[in-house]
Order: sequence, then structure tokens, then C-alpha cells
Amino acid sequence: MKLATSSNIVCERPDGTVFPLERTLQLASAAGFNRFDISFYDWSLPHSPFLTDGWDRWIHSVADEAARLGVQFGQCHAYTYNFLNEKLTAEEHSRHQMLVERSLLCCALLGSTLCVTHPETDRTGANLFATSKTKNLEYFKRLLEISTNYNMELAVENMSDFSIAPMRKYGATAEELVDFVDTFNDSRMGICWDFEHADIMQADQRQSLLYIGNRLKATHVSDTHSATDHELMHIMPLFGTVDWQQAVRTLKEINYRGDFCFEAHNYANRLPDELLPTAVKLSFEIGQYLMSLE
Repeated sequence: MKLATSSNIVCERPDGTVFPLERTLQLASAAGFNRFDISFYDWSLPHSPFLTDGWDRWIHSVADEAARLGVQFGQCHAYTYNFLNEKLTAEEHSRHQMLVERSLLCCALLGSTLCVTHPETDRTGANLFATSKTKNLEYFKRLLEISTNYNMELAVENMSDFSIAPMRKYGATAEELVDFVDTFNDSRMGICWDFEHADIMQADQRQSLLYIGNRLKATHVSDTHSATDHELMHIMPLFGTVDWQQAVRTLKEINYRGDFCFEAHNYANRLPDELLPTAVKLSFEIGQYLMSLE
């Protein structure tokens, strides 16, 4: 198991500006991190060079800075969209899918061989589970063939639907993800376990991880103070309600070998720039502490 952090450990600033990714790598590297996840959830917002014709220059600049610092990219997070949204036009689907594939290429250029992505939910039929599973299988079979061109495996993430109850999201339980991956029957497809989502869903995290077992390829490590307020989610572990000793012990018990990766973009986004080195150093030390738990 390897400690890592998402590139969103420092991203949005209190005044609405965005911290350049190269500077985030510098800051986190100085704090001790040598392994990163680039999240295209953040780098698909309107401010992002990823969305422009200059995306190629931008990602090569990031790759050059990572090489200069001697840091690596492990698991990454693909651009995602609701590919089962029937309200999207063919042109909109094409635009979104182009960005998905661009994000896979960007991750490959940074040296990653694993992208996390989201299952989506079909709300057009009465049998949400069955139709969602079928349509996700169709979509991800196509996406996996594309990702294989970049030597990229995929991991589907557990969703959270607490805030939209009684509506459901497909893929919110370990049972649904395991059923999906086992039906897929391809070792290039696995699961990403998001501890915060599972906490919000009041899942038994230990039993879920034991059930997932060797299907686990990636993790999203963050905590939360709320099941509904997004401003109080995605904070640093030990600041919320997740039982981290149990979580880490179970990861070790199932012999998880992937990244233990922070996805805590609400941790430092209100802090002034002057405090960022201290904050990121603390996050690294929290990571070291968690990794040492037995």
C-alpha cells in the first residue's frame, strides 16, 4: 500500500482563483508526497486548461514538472459524465466522451496505468438495478477497449445516494460493484472504494472491503462531518467520523497493494497561501500515521 494524494489537495483558493497544478506538485513534494492522483473532476471546471486547445501543452508541462521533482502518478481519476442521461444530445455526448478519452490520454502521459471512474444510473425503466447494470456493462466494455490503447485499467467507484433518498444510484453498495465487476469478468476492471461515500451510506466498511477483496484496485481517502452538505465533505481523515484504524487494518488484511490516496479537496481550500506548506505537511504526517496503524 502506497501513500498518495490527489492533485486537489490544493486547488481552489479562497478568492476563487485556481492553484496551478505544477505548484501543487511542488508544495506537496516538499511536504513529503512522492505519489499523486490527477483528478479530472477538478480539471474539468471552467477555469481548466484541460478544456482548451492548449491541453496538450498543459499536460506536458505537468509531466515535465513531475519528472523534475522525481514524483510519480499512480491511480488517477478520469473525466466523468452521466452517459445514461437521455436529455443529452448526440453532440453533447460526443463532446463529453471526447473529454473522457482525453483524460485517459493525459493520465497515460503522466505515467498512470489506472483510472477511477463512475457508474451511472438508468432512470427510464422500472428495474433500475438490472437496466443500469446492463447499460454500464455496454459502456465500460467500450471504454475499456479504448483505455487498453493507453495500457490503462479501470476502477469503478462506490457512489453515495443518501442526499437523494428515496431515489437510488446504481453502484452505491459493495454488493452491486462486486456483481458488476464479476459479470464483467475482465481483470482490467476493478473497484475503487471511497471511504467517505461508504460512511455517508452507513456501510459496514470492514465487511464491504472483505467482500470486495482482490477486486480492490484504488481508494479515495477522505472524511466527512455531513451526509448532505458538500462543504463539510472531503476533509482530511481524523477530522470526521470514519473509523480509520478499522479501515487500515482491513486494507492490510486483504493485502491491498494499491494507493492509499487522499481525496480531500475541502481540507485546505479556505486557508491562505501562507499556511499551505504547514497544512500539506500535516496531511502527509496524517497519511504516515494512518499507514502505520495495525
